[in-house]
Amino acid sequence: MTDRIHNPAARRLAIQGELTSKGAVSVEALSKRLGVSVATIRRDLSLLEDEGHMRRTHGGAVITAPRGADQDFALREEVDPEAKRTIAVHAAGLIEPDSTLFMNDGSTILALAREIAAQRVKLMVVTPGVNVATFLSECPTVSTYLLGGHLRHRTLGTSGAFAERMLDAFNADTAFIAAEGFDPEFGLTYSYETDATLARLMSDRASRTVVLATARKLNQRDRITALPVSAVDILITDSDAPDVLASYQDTGVEVITAEPRDDEGLLAVGRI
Repeated sequence: MTDRIHNPAARRLAIQGELTSKGAVSVEALSKRLGVSVATIRRDLSLLEDEGHMRRTHGGAVITAPRGADQDFALREEVDPEAKRTIAVHAAGLIEPDSTLFMNDGSTILALAREIAAQRVKLMVVTPGVNVATFLSECPTVSTYLLGGHLRHRTLGTSGAFAERMLDAFNADTAFIAAEGFDPEFGLTYSYETDATLARLMSDRASRTVVLATARKLNQRDRITALPVSAVDILITDSDAPDVLASYQDTGVEVITAEPRDDEGLLAVGRI
């Protein structure tokens, strides 16, 4: 699909949207998508690099490299990146404009933040994820609230009594929650009690709870259960194993299978 954009400012905004959503782009792909020459795209990328929006690579560009604690988080982003992005695209499709969202922290949730920022939907988002909040702060259509509290270096998420009290002041339309494991018997589970508590509060104060889980997180359990399966309304996953998905369907959870993009850049959505 080609969108011919000859206005330079609009074209560079479109390039930033692609970078925001994908994390990396190629000159050739941008040239075809935007209907302009490779030389024009290279000039656009040079200007965006000068402005600090991205970093040029051989044949394309990437989001500016993370530093400090973000480097640890970036390593987790490298696990199942396409699955996380596909799940995030489907999750973004459930969001209504002007709604209020809870989003906990984690690499799958950050992938959803990228999709939200790329779509520039008017929303209010409440999150303990510092990198999630930072990313959304770049989007003028999103009003972002970062929960205060103890900041853990490994997860880049806040937790504890301060975060819980602040969260207790909000009500949301949808809680998008990721976890260490999701099992039909043991529910949504975490390594740390503070993460489990925030997930539980988010679910309690939201009209619906949507779990985002890659295939490797299904039928897995960690130390602490935050939510029983009965508290989850929708599961979005890239798993295509019928027997695994049926075990969640049997509990009353709506299962959305997130399928990869086809050749025209579209997504297929399967509901069980």
